[in-house]
Amino acid sequence: MAITIKDIHEKEFTKQVRGYSIDEVDDFLDELADQMEAMIKENRETVAELEAAKNAASAAVAQPVQAVVEVAQAAVPAAQQNAPAPLMDEPQYFKNLETTLRETLINAQRLADETVAEARKKANAILANAEEQAATITASAKAEAENARVESDEIRKTADDYRNRFMRLLEEQAHLLKADDVLFK
Repeated sequence: MAITIKDIHEKEFTKQVRGYSIDEVDDFLDELADQMEAMIKENRETVAELEAAKNAASAAVAQPVQAVVEVAQAAVPAAQQNAPAPLMDEPQYFKNLETTLRETLINAQRLADETVAEARKKANAILANAEEQAATITASAKAEAENARVESDEIRKTADDYRNRFMRLLEEQAHLLKADDVLFK
């Protein structure tokens, strides 16, 4: 069960002869500590995911180069199959082959450029989203930790104040009892 700020505000401990139940207060504080630890772990995991996204973006940029090579390699045999059988004295065949290869390389380069641009755009979007989530989670965890610390301080102050008032009451009662003993002797 996750503890909310409302739970902390509304938490009431059983009162005993000497104040609040120590075991209940300790259990509650242990539960708060466990949840803080979970938030810190979640924050670390988010940072790790952010690093993984950065690495994936870098890898995505490198992949289009391989795709260009594969497209060019596939285009050459296709061009050769569609071309008429070369004749040694026919220079037109070689001009056509050169033109086809040039167009294939230009198309492959354009495809690679588009793929790289798209990968960079996606990587930047993923990175921005991950950084935003990390910042939100970190801010939330810090705020909850600060609220828990403030609440803990308030509980300690309240318990100390109660203890001091109770001790003064006991001292006053003891003083009255001593005064009554003097009066009745």
